[in-house]
Amino acid sequence: MPQNDLLPAILEAFALPPGPSIALLIFALLSRRPGSRRLFLILGLVSLYLCSIPVTSNWLMGRLEVFPPVSLEKIAAEAIVVLGSDRHREAKEYGGGDTMNGSGLERLRYAARLGKTTGLPILTSGGLARQDDETPEAELMGAALKEFGLEARWLEGNSRNTYENAMNSSRILKGMGIGEIVLVTHGFHMQRAVEAFEKAGMRVIPAPTGMTEPLPKSISHRFLPSASALQTTCLAWHELLGRWWYHYRYYNSASG
Repeated sequence: MPQNDLLPAILEAFALPPGPSIALLIFALLSRRPGSRRLFLILGLVSLYLCSIPVTSNWLMGRLEVFPPVSLEKIAAEAIVVLGSDRHREAKEYGGGDTMNGSGLERLRYAARLGKTTGLPILTSGGLARQDDETPEAELMGAALKEFGLEARWLEGNSRNTYENAMNSSRILKGMGIGEIVLVTHGFHMQRAVEAFEKAGMRVIPAPTGMTEPLPKSISHRFLPSASALQTTCLAWHELLGRWWYHYRYYNSASG
């Protein structure tokens, strides 16, 4: 990993679950005072447990997934914008090149469905996630979109985050006389994305995908820790911190 990527990666690792819990457990190991050691151990284990149960992860996602699924009958936009996510680097089954993966494919699949239903042109937006990446995500998305039977009209490959997705995509679309879009991203990410595109002067119809599954019907299973619940909690915290950072870094500074 390039040196410039290392510090942000370390900070993110310890800011998001299970990083804080691991840090508390490390403090427990290093502490010389029995009382402090016991306190850090309890806090570390309890926080790790709470972050790993569906009740916590679903509650956090509920604070983020505020937009309902889009009504296909009411779409009156001029283009579809789908945001990049989750590349698979050096995929052996694809000849060792990069391709889209996981959540990125989930967004593309839904964008393709909307594109086929509405006939609207599609813009893919995503740049180089890391300094050692060679192909912008927008190009990988365009290639994957062809597998769903559609072609992207525009490829926006210079963005490094959601704010830049919005600024760069709106510049392309406004140049084509387009002011209203259908925005495709995950439900938990939609609030931050809508805010960014509206700040860029676009009218947005949210089209969230990948909404969180309901809680298990079994009460006991709702409190059983799992890796999937921990991952969902991590995504939610990442998004909550991301929204706070955007207001601090971009919106407040712009208004001031």
